[in-house]
Amino acid sequence: MTGRVTESAYAKINLSLQIVGKRTDGYHILDGVMQTVSLRDAVTVDFEAAAENTVFLTADGNPAMPTDGRNLAYRAADALLKATGRTGSVHIHIEKNIPMAGGLAGGSADAAATLRALNRLFGFPLSAGELCQTGAALGADIPFCIRGGTMRTQGIGDLLTPCAGLPPCSLVIACAGDGVSTPLAYAELDRRYGDFTHAVGASNPEKLIDALQKGDLSTVCGRMDNIFESVICERNPYVEVIRNALTEKGAVGAMMSGSGPSVFGIFRTEREAEAGLAELKRIGISGSVCTPVNREFSLC
Repeated sequence: MTGRVTESAYAKINLSLQIVGKRTDGYHILDGVMQTVSLRDAVTVDFEAAAENTVFLTADGNPAMPTDGRNLAYRAADALLKATGRTGSVHIHIEKNIPMAGGLAGGSADAAATLRALNRLFGFPLSAGELCQTGAALGADIPFCIRGGTMRTQGIGDLLTPCAGLPPCSLVIACAGDGVSTPLAYAELDRRYGDFTHAVGASNPEKLIDALQKGDLSTVCGRMDNIFESVICERNPYVEVIRNALTEKGAVGAMMSGSGPSVFGIFRTEREAEAGLAELKRIGISGSVCTPVNREFSLC
């Protein structure tokens, strides 16, 4: 058996991200809303049946990206082979466009695309739930990246409830300065908030979800929140620079995504978004214009 599938690996942004507690095993308990956007990597997966399992990974677009077992897509291929009992040679090629270590789940998106691609090549032996379970063992963001769309995310990020997505709009996503290690970002929050032994602030994504349901872009932007901004903005001054530049050019709302340092700005029109991106380029910061992807992906 041989075959090839190319899957889009879409980035995500966090419209809301709060930590509501911490489990005894060290995992943080989250509550928030994730949104898929059209900024994406392209992941091409080739499979050829063989007596033994081998995985090869190549990439274009970012020479810093690992192509061995440190890469989540590499590990996803190995996990899918084991979950399905297939044996053979897998070659993964990633055209990288999503900034690495930027809070956009680029690595998780690549892993999710690899899982979807192999499951498709094998004739869908795993159900959507089984595919997400396989992904969850590799990373908390992967189940969301497998499904896509707009979801309320709870638990450690593995409890997903679909909700209405962003109303029609354009986004600018930009990243500058050093990437952020997610474990280190969580460690900073633990130090700031006393290991989350007590409740921190109020997490109320229901109001955001209600605004999404009503299609009220101004209210959506007014109800966005991200607890990681409280520690990352101090370490990476570009977060505030980008956020302020986009707001001054007419963004309805602008916020850091995930553990950062990527920042997204939400504009009512593509023309306004292009003007926001031009302003960032003027001050030496690169970025992309994209749109929300509100649909869930086909998994069968």
